[in-house]
Amino acid sequence: MKLIVVSSPNKTKSEIGYIIEFMNLGLDAFHVKKKSFTRKQMKEYLTMIPPEYRDRVVLHSHYSLASRFGLKGIHISSHKKHNTVLGNFKFWFARYFRRNLALSKSFHSIQSLINDKDKYDYVFLSPVFDRHDMQDFSAAYSEKQLRSVLYKTKHNVIALGGVVLNRIELARRTGFAGVAVHSALWKEKKDRVKMLAELLQETKRVEKEVN
Repeated sequence: MKLIVVSSPNKTKSEIGYIIEFMNLGLDAFHVKKKSFTRKQMKEYLTMIPPEYRDRVVLHSHYSLASRFGLKGIHISSHKKHNTVLGNFKFWFARYFRRNLALSKSFHSIQSLINDKDKYDYVFLSPVFDRHDMQDFSAAYSEKQLRSVLYKTKHNVIALGGVVLNRIELARRTGFAGVAVHSALWKEKKDRVKMLAELLQETKRVEKEVN
């Protein structure tokens, strides 16, 4: 069961230290989602990541840098600004020059997930879980609906949104191929590395014990 971390939106050099520690723990992939980054800023950011960890890094923008830095892959959002002719051109152009790049995409509804017939290494579906712990799943989905779709789709679907330690087994039982953490991790002030280590340990446990 995959565990993926999505970067914080902030321009911070301290994040690089966390990336290194997360990778040392065995993180599957780190998604760099920096909406405000210029190409120059993204290059500077990637340069700070040691080369031995770059093959687990995925870009949400400035796709051509994925090949230059030997990254894991590129990610396309379902938001409008990423679905322009220019945005799609840059995406497929980057993939063409490094055919082994992993491809991933974000979906924010069951219907959009079902309708997309393209082939991806994995996709995000969000928001899956309730952020306020009032219930397990967000108002956007029911557990019955998710189970039905996830066991039929050819996509490897990663749950994003409201992922915490005690929901990883539920995600597995529902049919998700993995989970992704974002805001919950970066809001953790005491010990982010410990939190990530516990999440990783739990994904490994449910991978072995939950069919």
